[in-house]
Formats: sequence, structure tokens, C-alpha cells
Amino acid sequence: MSHSSNGKASRRLRLFKRREDDLLERSIRSCPGCDADVHVFADVCRHCGGALEIALAG
Repeated sequence: MSHSSNGKASRRLRLFKRREDDLLERSIRSCPGCDADVHVFADVCRHCGGALEIALAG
């Protein structure tokens, strides 16, 4: 008898709750000039052309 037929294998794989990856959320910030979404390493906003400061992790 295979393990998949009794369901025990699938229960063992679900020991840890999967979290959604927030990499995209961490990679995007708002432009202070036009409030558009910009990449965290951008130095100029593509939408309004405003200068952006690159925030350093402290």
C-alpha cells in the first residue's frame, strides 16, 4: 500500500505554516513627490522625475 493513499504523508508535510514571501513588499516604496510605487534602490522616480534618497538599513 502506498503512503499517499492513507493521507499520512500529506499530514507530515503540513507541520509548518507557509508564509507569503514579502520580498516584493520590501522592494517597493512610495515616492514622496507623487506617491507612485518605486524600487527601493531607485534614485529618480520614473513617474515624476523627483530625486529619491536611498535609505540605508541601520
